[in-house]
Amino acid sequence: LWSDPFSLINTATASDAKTLVVTLKTPAVAFLSQLASPTVSILSEKAMTKMGEDAYSENPVTSGAFTVDEWRKGDRVILKKNPNFWQAGSVSLDGVEWVSVTDDNTRMRMVQNNELDTAIFVPFSRVQELKKDQNVVIHADPSTREDHLLINHEHGLLAKPQVRQALDMAIDKQSLVKAVTYGQGTVAYSYIPKGSLYHYANNLQRPYDPAEAKKLLAAAGAQDLKLNYVVNAGNEADEQIAVIIKDQLAKVGVTANLQKVDPTQSWQMLVDGEYDISVMYWTNDILDPDQKTTFVLGHDTNQNYMTRYKNDQVKALVAAARIEADPAKREQMYVELQKLAKQDVNWIDLYYSPYINISRKNVSNFLQNPLGRFTLEEVVKN
Repeated sequence: LWSDPFSLINTATASDAKTLVVTLKTPAVAFLSQLASPTVSILSEKAMTKMGEDAYSENPVTSGAFTVDEWRKGDRVILKKNPNFWQAGSVSLDGVEWVSVTDDNTRMRMVQNNELDTAIFVPFSRVQELKKDQNVVIHADPSTREDHLLINHEHGLLAKPQVRQALDMAIDKQSLVKAVTYGQGTVAYSYIPKGSLYHYANNLQRPYDPAEAKKLLAAAGAQDLKLNYVVNAGNEADEQIAVIIKDQLAKVGVTANLQKVDPTQSWQMLVDGEYDISVMYWTNDILDPDQKTTFVLGHDTNQNYMTRYKNDQVKALVAAARIEADPAKREQMYVELQKLAKQDVNWIDLYYSPYINISRKNVSNFLQNPLGRFTLEEVVKN
């Protein structure tokens, strides 16, 4: 998945100690943005050659502000300050432990009890309450996050566009956003999030219309549709969304059977196609829309983000947009892609939301940029 954008590299040679010359197999306007991705990090050739790719991935030799001291799978990653980092003198922390705590409420309690200094993914329902705690700070940072309902296009009647359109019309996104995000999110209507390059603000937003949804289902022979809905157990927002969507779909004659699974298992189930519908989210890794467009609509990577969506017109347009150098023409291509994705209901857009994180009062500069990255080298703990 991460290596796919770089498969178009033909050669990469060092012309001198500080210059890398890269030639591509085909033109790619987004390539410069890809080079700003965390996946394009400086690696130790000596260590990679000695250890091999698999061993290196678990024991990386890094060049950033921190090095990997220990990786306890399923528990935590322990980092320590890198004395050879070029700005090591300005790094305040001696180390960082990224601890895996999948249950939302447990994670918040650990911060309040001073067992954790910071935590990510603050439940929407806890924001106002936690703001009253004088020992913690709530951060709401601008994001590129979009939550959406994935649909497995290869499962029976879900292959029919009118069935997917009916599901879209059966879900009241505004009430869902109000109930789940407590007003902190906004209704999504495009796979390219608001604030991102080439976002189309006038994209189609299907109205909440259960009566019309019933008609579409009946015309498609899907009056008694039954769906397997995979839900991430312990994720408060996912569980709330599931209950609301299950109830709303029931009003148009669709039965959604909720299958709660551990978050460590759900991703593989989606990859393997062992689901009908499931909520997932995406945050952009680069500024250019090509990366998300390729993964979501381009057909050749990760089964179009596990949806198995196929449209040859869309596939061709994704490829054309990647090499179009004229910004105005390129923007129109992405506008058309947003229209086509919504027309086909590749998935159901639900909502956009900020990154909501928490830190103890004695921690400063704990920020997450819109692409989801943390600059831990700037964090200070007093």
